[in-house]
Amino acid sequence: MKKLPLLSFFILSVLLLVSCSKSIVFEEKVVFPNNNWSFDIKSQTFEAPLKSSKKPYAIVLELELTGTPNVKMFYADFIMATPTRGIAKQQVVFNFANPKEPLIQGTSPKEKILRLTVYPKKYLSETGIYSFKVDQFSNNYDNYNIRALRLYIERIKN
Repeated sequence: MKKLPLLSFFILSVLLLVSCSKSIVFEEKVVFPNNNWSFDIKSQTFEAPLKSSKKPYAIVLELELTGTPNVKMFYADFIMATPTRGIAKQQVVFNFANPKEPLIQGTSPKEKILRLTVYPKKYLSETGIYSFKVDQFSNNYDNYNIRALRLYIERIKN
């Protein structure tokens, strides 16, 4: 009987160590009306208060899908502005037919999450408000079955 608490403590300790290997320092999600990132909604901006760090961060975008999108590829510019207004711009492509990262099962059977790691290892050298903007230019049509856009930033180990 005394072995059970010891075993439980050991399992809990291992789970805590594994789960703490990455920590999310910022997370925000925008949900689109009618599961449609419409053509009229050109961009989404996220403002993140972050601290400078000698450890790298991963900057990740996720699209929540409620079905199959009406486009095979979704193009956008990802613009990061530092607190002193330094700018980094990168084109991102969500490839629905052949995603770079595996689709994640959502909360319902039809819901899938497409993850795209924009920066797998980004060092942030300033403390303050960072601005992250996602400008879509995929097509001239509405983008049905895109329920939400999520940005999260996590500290990673070297």
